[in-house]
Amino acid sequence: MRFLRFLGTVAVATLLTLAAADAIARAAFPHLLRLERDFSATYLRRVLSADRNRRPIVVLGDSALWGYDIHADQVAASILMRRGWPIENLAYEGGSTANTYAMLRVLLHAGVRPRLLVFNVNLKEFSAGDSAYRTLHPTVERLVWPLLTPAERALLVPHVKQTLDAKIDRALGNVWFLYGIRSDLRDKLFGHTDMAHAIRAWTNGLSGERARLAVATAPTADRYLGTYDLAPLTRSNVEVVFLRKIVSVVERRHLPAIAILTPTNHTLLHEYIDSPAYQGQLAYVSAILRRAGIRVLDYDANFPARDFIDNDHLTPAGNATLAAMLERELPR
Repeated sequence: MRFLRFLGTVAVATLLTLAAADAIARAAFPHLLRLERDFSATYLRRVLSADRNRRPIVVLGDSALWGYDIHADQVAASILMRRGWPIENLAYEGGSTANTYAMLRVLLHAGVRPRLLVFNVNLKEFSAGDSAYRTLHPTVERLVWPLLTPAERALLVPHVKQTLDAKIDRALGNVWFLYGIRSDLRDKLFGHTDMAHAIRAWTNGLSGERARLAVATAPTADRYLGTYDLAPLTRSNVEVVFLRKIVSVVERRHLPAIAILTPTNHTLLHEYIDSPAYQGQLAYVSAILRRAGIRVLDYDANFPARDFIDNDHLTPAGNATLAAMLERELPR
Protein backbone atom coordinates (compact mmCIF):
# COMPACT_ATOMS: atom_id res chain seq x y z
CA MET A 1 0.00 0.00 0.00
CA ARG A 2 2.80 2.37 0.92
CA PHE A 3 4.48 1.57 -2.39
CA LEU A 4 1.29 2.40 -4.33
CA ARG A 5 1.03 5.74 -2.51
CA PHE A 6 4.65 6.40 -3.45
CA LEU A 7 3.92 5.62 -7.11
CA GLY A 8 0.90 7.92 -6.99
CA THR A 9 3.00 10.72 -5.53
CA VAL A 10 5.63 10.24 -8.24
CA ALA A 11 2.95 10.24 -10.94
CA VAL A 12 1.37 13.45 -9.64
CA ALA A 13 4.78 15.13 -9.35
CA THR A 14 5.66 14.06 -12.88
CA LEU A 15 2.39 15.40 -14.28
CA LEU A 16 2.82 18.70 -12.44
CA THR A 17 6.39 18.99 -13.75
CA LEU A 18 5.28 18.30 -17.31
CA ALA A 19 2.41 20.79 -16.97
CA ALA A 20 4.79 23.44 -15.65
CA ALA A 21 7.28 22.78 -18.46
CA ASP A 22 4.46 22.99 -21.00
CA ALA A 23 3.25 26.30 -19.57
CA ILE A 24 6.77 27.73 -19.67
CA ALA A 25 7.23 26.56 -23.26
CA ARG A 26 3.94 28.15 -24.33
CA ALA A 27 4.90 31.44 -22.73
CA ALA A 28 8.56 31.51 -23.76
CA PHE A 29 8.66 30.02 -27.26
CA PRO A 30 9.33 32.95 -29.62
CA HIS A 31 7.50 34.09 -32.73
CA LEU A 32 10.13 33.14 -35.31
CA LEU A 33 11.26 35.22 -38.27
CA ARG A 34 10.36 32.34 -40.56
CA LEU A 35 9.14 28.78 -40.35
CA GLU A 36 11.73 26.19 -39.41
CA ARG A 37 12.60 23.53 -41.97
CA ASP A 38 10.57 20.86 -40.20
CA PHE A 39 7.88 23.17 -38.84
CA SER A 40 5.05 21.64 -36.85
CA ALA A 41 1.30 22.02 -36.94
CA THR A 42 1.52 23.17 -33.31
CA TYR A 43 3.76 26.11 -34.20
CA LEU A 44 1.84 27.01 -37.37
CA ARG A 45 -1.45 27.10 -35.46
CA ARG A 46 0.18 29.37 -32.87
CA VAL A 47 1.32 31.77 -35.60
CA LEU A 48 -2.06 31.83 -37.31
CA SER A 49 -3.84 32.42 -34.01
CA ALA A 50 -1.66 35.50 -33.40
CA ASP A 51 -2.16 36.72 -36.97
CA ARG A 52 -5.94 36.74 -36.66
CA ASN A 53 -5.61 39.89 -34.58
CA ARG A 54 -3.10 41.82 -36.69
CA ARG A 55 -3.80 41.57 -40.45
CA PRO A 56 -0.19 41.10 -41.58
CA ILE A 57 1.41 41.22 -45.00
CA VAL A 58 1.72 37.47 -45.58
CA VAL A 59 4.58 36.04 -47.64
CA LEU A 60 3.94 32.63 -49.19
CA GLY A 61 6.16 30.58 -51.45
CA ASP A 62 9.22 28.40 -51.66
CA SER A 63 12.82 28.44 -50.48
CA ALA A 64 13.61 31.46 -52.66
CA LEU A 65 11.51 33.64 -50.32
CA TRP A 66 12.13 31.48 -47.24
CA GLY A 67 15.88 32.11 -47.49
CA TYR A 68 17.77 28.97 -48.42
CA ASP A 69 21.27 28.64 -46.94
CA ILE A 70 21.23 32.04 -45.21
CA HIS A 71 20.33 33.15 -41.68
CA ALA A 72 16.72 34.04 -40.97
CA ASP A 73 17.56 37.67 -40.25
CA GLN A 74 19.18 38.04 -43.71
CA VAL A 75 16.00 37.15 -45.63
CA ALA A 76 14.19 39.93 -47.52
CA ALA A 77 11.04 39.46 -45.43
CA SER A 78 13.04 39.78 -42.20
CA ILE A 79 14.74 42.94 -43.46
CA LEU A 80 11.31 44.45 -44.16
CA MET A 81 10.16 43.44 -40.66
CA ARG A 82 13.03 45.40 -39.14
CA ARG A 83 11.93 48.40 -41.17
CA GLY A 84 8.53 48.27 -39.51
CA TRP A 85 6.46 46.34 -42.04
CA PRO A 86 4.01 43.84 -40.46
CA ILE A 87 5.36 40.83 -42.35
CA GLU A 88 4.56 37.19 -41.65
CA ASN A 89 6.91 34.93 -43.63
CA LEU A 90 5.07 31.64 -44.24
CA ALA A 91 7.23 30.56 -47.16
CA TYR A 92 9.14 27.31 -46.67
CA GLU A 93 11.59 24.90 -48.24
CA GLY A 94 9.94 22.56 -50.71
CA GLY A 95 7.26 25.05 -51.62
CA SER A 96 5.42 25.26 -54.93
CA THR A 97 2.26 26.73 -56.40
CA ALA A 98 0.28 23.82 -54.95
CA ASN A 99 1.84 24.49 -51.54
CA THR A 100 1.04 28.19 -51.79
CA TYR A 101 -2.59 27.36 -52.52
CA ALA A 102 -2.69 24.91 -49.61
CA MET A 103 -1.14 27.37 -47.15
CA LEU A 104 -3.51 30.10 -48.35
CA ARG A 105 -6.47 27.83 -47.64
CA VAL A 106 -5.10 26.99 -44.19
CA LEU A 107 -4.54 30.60 -43.14
CA LEU A 108 -7.93 31.76 -44.42
CA HIS A 109 -9.64 28.86 -42.66
CA ALA A 110 -7.86 29.94 -39.46
CA GLY A 111 -9.47 33.37 -39.77
CA VAL A 112 -6.39 35.29 -40.95
CA ARG A 113 -7.16 38.01 -43.47
CA PRO A 114 -3.92 39.41 -44.92
CA ARG A 115 -3.77 43.09 -45.69
CA LEU A 116 -1.57 41.97 -48.61
CA LEU A 117 -0.59 38.59 -50.01
CA VAL A 118 2.92 38.30 -51.49
CA PHE A 119 3.88 35.03 -53.18
CA ASN A 120 6.39 33.83 -55.74
CA VAL A 121 5.90 31.79 -58.90
CA ASN A 122 8.91 29.64 -59.75
CA LEU A 123 8.89 28.06 -63.21
CA LYS A 124 11.08 25.13 -62.24
CA GLU A 125 8.25 23.85 -60.03
CA PHE A 126 5.96 23.50 -63.07
CA SER A 127 8.19 20.64 -64.19
CA ALA A 128 6.83 17.17 -63.40
CA GLY A 129 10.37 16.19 -62.45
CA ASP A 130 10.59 18.73 -59.63
CA SER A 131 10.52 17.27 -56.13
CA ALA A 132 7.67 19.60 -55.10
CA TYR A 133 5.43 18.75 -58.05
CA ARG A 134 2.09 17.30 -56.81
CA THR A 135 3.33 17.17 -53.21
CA LEU A 136 2.66 19.22 -50.10
CA HIS A 137 4.75 19.81 -47.00
CA PRO A 138 3.59 17.15 -44.48
CA THR A 139 2.40 19.71 -41.92
CA VAL A 140 0.46 21.70 -44.51
CA GLU A 141 -0.93 18.52 -46.03
CA ARG A 142 -2.20 17.44 -42.63
CA LEU A 143 -3.99 20.74 -42.02
CA VAL A 144 -5.35 21.38 -45.50
CA TRP A 145 -6.47 17.86 -46.44
CA PRO A 146 -9.94 18.15 -44.82
CA LEU A 147 -10.42 21.49 -46.62
CA LEU A 148 -9.70 20.16 -50.12
CA THR A 149 -12.25 18.79 -52.53
CA PRO A 150 -11.92 15.19 -53.75
CA ALA A 151 -10.82 16.53 -57.14
CA GLU A 152 -8.06 18.60 -55.50
CA ARG A 153 -6.86 15.66 -53.44
CA ALA A 154 -6.71 13.51 -56.57
CA LEU A 155 -4.17 15.93 -58.05
CA LEU A 156 -1.76 15.39 -55.16
CA VAL A 157 0.39 12.54 -53.88
CA PRO A 158 -0.31 12.31 -50.12
CA HIS A 159 2.56 11.53 -47.75
CA VAL A 160 1.10 11.95 -44.26
CA LYS A 161 1.02 8.57 -42.52
CA GLN A 162 -2.32 7.28 -41.29
CA THR A 163 -0.93 4.53 -39.04
CA LEU A 164 -2.12 4.26 -35.44
CA ASP A 165 1.18 5.51 -34.00
CA ALA A 166 1.14 8.49 -36.38
CA LYS A 167 -2.38 9.37 -35.25
CA ILE A 168 -1.39 9.08 -31.59
CA ASP A 169 1.63 11.30 -32.29
CA ARG A 170 -0.58 13.96 -33.87
CA ALA A 171 -3.11 13.75 -31.02
CA LEU A 172 -0.36 14.27 -28.44
CA GLY A 173 0.95 17.25 -30.41
CA ASN A 174 -2.52 18.81 -30.36
CA VAL A 175 -2.79 18.83 -26.56
CA TRP A 176 0.84 18.88 -25.38
CA PHE A 177 2.55 22.03 -26.62
CA LEU A 178 6.11 21.03 -25.73
CA TYR A 179 5.68 17.70 -27.49
CA GLY A 180 4.11 19.29 -30.56
CA ILE A 181 6.75 22.02 -30.83
CA ARG A 182 9.71 19.65 -30.51
CA SER A 183 10.76 19.75 -34.19
CA ASP A 184 10.73 23.56 -34.22
CA LEU A 185 12.69 23.64 -30.97
CA ARG A 186 15.30 21.25 -32.36
CA ASP A 187 15.64 23.31 -35.56
CA LYS A 188 15.85 26.52 -33.54
CA LEU A 189 18.74 25.14 -31.49
CA PHE A 190 20.66 23.13 -34.09
CA GLY A 191 19.26 23.93 -37.52
CA HIS A 192 17.89 21.01 -39.52
CA THR A 193 20.45 18.58 -38.18
CA ASP A 194 21.34 16.93 -34.89
CA MET A 195 24.00 17.85 -32.32
CA ALA A 196 26.64 15.54 -33.78
CA HIS A 197 26.33 17.12 -37.21
CA ALA A 198 26.24 20.59 -35.66
CA ILE A 199 29.56 19.92 -33.92
CA ARG A 200 31.02 18.49 -37.10
CA ALA A 201 29.93 21.58 -39.08
CA TRP A 202 31.57 23.79 -36.43
CA THR A 203 34.87 21.88 -36.57
CA ASN A 204 34.79 21.87 -40.38
CA GLY A 205 34.47 25.64 -40.26
CA LEU A 206 37.49 25.95 -38.00
CA SER A 207 39.60 23.58 -40.09
CA GLY A 208 38.75 25.19 -43.41
CA GLU A 209 37.06 22.04 -44.70
CA ARG A 210 33.77 23.89 -45.15
CA ALA A 211 35.40 26.46 -47.42
CA ARG A 212 37.11 23.74 -49.46
CA LEU A 213 33.83 21.87 -49.81
CA ALA A 214 32.06 25.05 -50.94
CA VAL A 215 34.60 25.47 -53.73
CA ALA A 216 34.27 21.82 -54.77
CA THR A 217 30.47 21.96 -54.88
CA ALA A 218 30.07 25.41 -56.46
CA PRO A 219 27.04 25.41 -58.79
CA THR A 220 27.71 24.77 -62.46
CA ALA A 221 25.21 24.88 -65.29
CA ASP A 222 25.30 21.13 -65.95
CA ARG A 223 23.85 20.47 -62.47
CA TYR A 224 20.58 22.01 -63.66
CA LEU A 225 20.20 20.09 -66.89
CA GLY A 226 16.53 19.12 -67.07
CA THR A 227 15.52 21.21 -64.05
CA TYR A 228 13.34 23.44 -66.20
CA ASP A 229 10.84 21.74 -68.52
CA LEU A 230 10.33 24.18 -71.38
CA ALA A 231 7.32 22.42 -72.91
CA PRO A 232 4.37 24.82 -73.31
CA LEU A 233 2.30 25.11 -70.13
CA THR A 234 -1.31 23.96 -70.36
CA ARG A 235 -4.30 23.51 -68.08
CA SER A 236 -3.30 19.88 -67.53
CA ASN A 237 -0.17 20.89 -65.61
CA VAL A 238 -0.89 20.40 -61.90
CA GLU A 239 0.95 23.57 -60.90
CA VAL A 240 -1.05 25.54 -63.47
CA VAL A 241 -4.23 24.10 -61.95
CA PHE A 242 -3.22 25.30 -58.50
CA LEU A 243 -2.06 28.68 -59.81
CA ARG A 244 -5.56 29.18 -61.19
CA LYS A 245 -7.00 28.11 -57.85
CA ILE A 246 -4.88 30.72 -56.06
CA VAL A 247 -6.22 33.31 -58.48
CA SER A 248 -9.79 32.14 -57.83
CA VAL A 249 -9.40 32.46 -54.04
CA VAL A 250 -7.80 35.90 -54.36
CA GLU A 251 -10.67 37.10 -56.55
CA ARG A 252 -13.41 35.54 -54.44
CA ARG A 253 -12.01 36.87 -51.15
CA HIS A 254 -11.01 40.26 -52.63
CA LEU A 255 -7.45 39.88 -51.37
CA PRO A 256 -4.83 42.42 -52.47
CA ALA A 257 -1.99 40.35 -53.91
CA ILE A 258 1.45 40.63 -55.47
CA ALA A 259 3.08 37.79 -57.40
CA ILE A 260 6.86 37.69 -57.83
CA LEU A 261 8.33 35.88 -60.80
CA THR A 262 11.19 34.21 -58.94
CA PRO A 263 14.61 35.78 -59.52
CA THR A 264 16.63 33.33 -61.61
CA ASN A 265 20.34 33.17 -62.33
CA HIS A 266 20.29 33.60 -66.11
CA THR A 267 24.08 33.85 -66.27
CA LEU A 268 24.38 30.34 -64.82
CA LEU A 269 21.41 28.86 -66.70
CA HIS A 270 21.75 30.74 -69.98
CA GLU A 271 22.07 27.70 -72.23
CA TYR A 272 19.03 26.02 -70.63
CA ILE A 273 16.45 28.78 -70.21
CA ASP A 274 17.27 31.79 -72.39
CA SER A 275 14.87 30.81 -75.11
CA PRO A 276 11.45 31.78 -76.52
CA ALA A 277 9.97 28.71 -74.81
CA TYR A 278 10.97 29.94 -71.35
CA GLN A 279 9.72 33.45 -72.10
CA GLY A 280 6.48 31.89 -73.27
CA GLN A 281 6.05 30.19 -69.92
CA LEU A 282 6.65 33.46 -68.08
CA ALA A 283 4.08 35.16 -70.29
CA TYR A 284 1.59 32.33 -69.71
CA VAL A 285 1.68 32.48 -65.89
CA SER A 286 1.81 36.30 -65.92
CA ALA A 287 -1.36 36.46 -68.01
CA ILE A 288 -3.22 34.18 -65.57
CA LEU A 289 -2.24 36.44 -62.68
CA ARG A 290 -2.83 39.78 -64.36
CA ARG A 291 -6.29 38.83 -65.58
CA ALA A 292 -7.27 38.55 -61.92
CA GLY A 293 -5.83 41.96 -61.08
CA ILE A 294 -2.81 40.51 -59.27
CA ARG A 295 0.22 42.75 -59.60
CA VAL A 296 3.10 40.84 -61.19
CA LEU A 297 6.68 41.78 -60.32
CA ASP A 298 8.95 40.34 -62.99
CA TYR A 299 12.15 39.83 -61.02
CA ASP A 300 13.13 36.77 -63.06
CA ALA A 301 16.15 38.36 -64.73
CA ASN A 302 16.65 41.42 -62.53
CA PHE A 303 19.63 40.22 -60.47
CA PRO A 304 23.29 39.76 -61.47
CA ALA A 305 24.97 36.39 -60.99
CA ARG A 306 26.88 37.61 -57.91
CA ASP A 307 23.56 37.91 -56.04
CA PHE A 308 22.83 34.17 -56.33
CA ILE A 309 23.94 31.19 -54.28
CA ASP A 310 22.87 28.87 -57.08
CA ASN A 311 20.11 28.89 -59.70
CA ASP A 312 17.37 30.71 -57.79
CA HIS A 313 18.44 31.35 -54.19
CA LEU A 314 19.70 34.81 -53.35
CA THR A 315 22.70 35.67 -51.20
CA PRO A 316 22.27 38.02 -48.21
CA ALA A 317 23.20 40.92 -50.53
CA GLY A 318 20.65 39.70 -53.07
CA ASN A 319 18.00 39.53 -50.38
CA ALA A 320 18.81 43.09 -49.32
CA THR A 321 18.26 44.19 -52.92
CA LEU A 322 15.03 42.20 -53.10
CA ALA A 323 13.81 43.85 -49.89
CA ALA A 324 14.49 47.32 -51.33
CA MET A 325 12.66 46.44 -54.55
CA LEU A 326 9.68 44.99 -52.69
CA GLU A 327 9.44 47.91 -50.29
CA ARG A 328 8.69 50.22 -53.19
CA GLU A 329 5.66 48.06 -54.03
CA LEU A 330 4.14 47.75 -50.57
CA PRO A 331 1.11 49.89 -49.67
CA ARG A 332 1.75 52.67 -47.24
